[in-house]
Amino acid sequence: MFSDITNHWASECITLLANRDIIGGYPNGTFRPQRILTRAEFAALMTRAFAQLPILREATLFRDVSPTYWASQAIDWATQRGLFSGYGDGSFRPKLEISRLQALLVLVAGMRPEKDGSPSADPTLLTQQLSDAAEIPAWAQATVTTALDWQLLEQFSSPRSLLPNQPITRGEAAALLCRALSIPTENLIRDYPALTQAENRQAVFDQFLRQEAGFNAAKLAFLDKGIAKSPYIGDLPQYASRLKTGGQRPGVIPGSVPKAVPYPNRGSLPPIDANGLDFLSADTIAGCVCLSTIEDQQVYARWLGRLALNNRQMWSATKFVPLLNVIDQANAISPNTPIDNCRVRKSSADLGYAFSSLATGVVNYDNRIATSNALAVMFKNFATPTGLEGWMRKLTGNTKLSFRGRYGELPFIQFPELWDTKNKQVLLKAAGVDHRGDNLVSPYDLTRLITMAAWHYQLSNQADLPAAMGHSLKPFILAMGNDTARYVDAAIDTLGLRPYLQSPVIISKSGFGRSDQRDRTELTYSALVHLSLPRQGAADPTAAYQQYALSFTLIVTKQTGDGNEEARYVDARMAADVTEILRRAVTNAL
Repeated sequence: MFSDITNHWASECITLLANRDIIGGYPNGTFRPQRILTRAEFAALMTRAFAQLPILREATLFRDVSPTYWASQAIDWATQRGLFSGYGDGSFRPKLEISRLQALLVLVAGMRPEKDGSPSADPTLLTQQLSDAAEIPAWAQATVTTALDWQLLEQFSSPRSLLPNQPITRGEAAALLCRALSIPTENLIRDYPALTQAENRQAVFDQFLRQEAGFNAAKLAFLDKGIAKSPYIGDLPQYASRLKTGGQRPGVIPGSVPKAVPYPNRGSLPPIDANGLDFLSADTIAGCVCLSTIEDQQVYARWLGRLALNNRQMWSATKFVPLLNVIDQANAISPNTPIDNCRVRKSSADLGYAFSSLATGVVNYDNRIATSNALAVMFKNFATPTGLEGWMRKLTGNTKLSFRGRYGELPFIQFPELWDTKNKQVLLKAAGVDHRGDNLVSPYDLTRLITMAAWHYQLSNQADLPAAMGHSLKPFILAMGNDTARYVDAAIDTLGLRPYLQSPVIISKSGFGRSDQRDRTELTYSALVHLSLPRQGAADPTAAYQQYALSFTLIVTKQTGDGNEEARYVDARMAADVTEILRRAVTNAL
């Protein structure tokens, strides 16, 4: 009906109201769902929405509404029926933007004649349902409680933001009107055709494999696509702040995760469904998936696995671990010092390099300062092999992991020191012990550590990284957003979700190589993804989007004897299995 509502979360409500001649669009065929409504425009809307309301009082003459003003009759109508009143100075302020709170007050007044009796006035309802209830004036709290009781605003197990003082948009007003007028919505998110098509997993894999034409083990279609070509490169600066707010962003509610249990404390292993990833291809030899939600301001998670606790080589996917260890060590010494205030240097005679630049180099292989391998083992050198391994064991609870190896190259700086440029002090020095041995960790370990970093603000003090501070995890999150591997990007596009996404977060680390010992090509991918999509059946601007928060680590292998053929295969297979995990997550089939 309108050219600009196809991907808007309230498109169904807008269409239903337009079919009933309650709302209209513009001459150019648009609706402009993001445009802010004024008090006069909202009054005019009420004359069509509640046409049968009885007159309760005489019309008020407002000093700023002349008889010739375009909305004067609508304002008279609305004030006669008790939907609006003016201000103490005798004005109506017709051009003033109407807030969400004011819109709710008007709609509750319009609904009242249809409601039989008074609502239950549960004084705790506001704080149970709205995280910003304190911003609602005392005189309006009873009406907002009524809005909740009458389901003008939905009730959920966790509070979300009302943003009472934020101006209401045309799309949001349409959604509330559907609820106020009891107009049923069938499926606001609609059936994404690509979601259904992606159920044909062989076709999805074949599609990805065709995209490998012309690529080889030195450069692959998805592993080496790079952040520069990602549609989410502009979102990178917001990743940390989005993770900080968790599921409490305006209009977003946490996703439902059946059988979720409280996120475990440090050193405790969670219950992992050992058959939970049986749907993955046989080429994915091991994996771990963690689905999370927030209930009663606490993180709950469900863990799915396939040999999730089996320790094995993960190649470069483990390189983010020493970055986290350095952050944790530095903040244990100086909690108020952001790691971005520090530089890694050889000695006092050396200017050194910013932590964020080095961390990004570890993840995206840009080689601007040094190779990823040389940088990663340099960060390992800030701890002894046994110290780093023990730190990792104490966090994940996996007491059998080994993490004493290097990454095949000499460290960029053999004896680095971490220099606090603001306080002019050395926070950390190299431990002075070479790292030699095995890096054998489990898919669970990497999944656990990446969630501990990303969900820092939501986890309890017993479950998060022991000393790391949010200000120092921010550059880590930014670095992890720069991963060259773009499997999640490919999955989102294959599922047709990109036009509908709100506030995405995609951080990851990949590892790839051919093992002569095992005579096969191996690919590891560890990622954390937050996606917000229009919620099924939603018609409430305070909960228009559903958040899906998940993390996973997968290991895909192939053995044919041809290294290039194997590489193309595992790259396409990883993209296909990530797509299937994401498809099941957003359709609540995991």
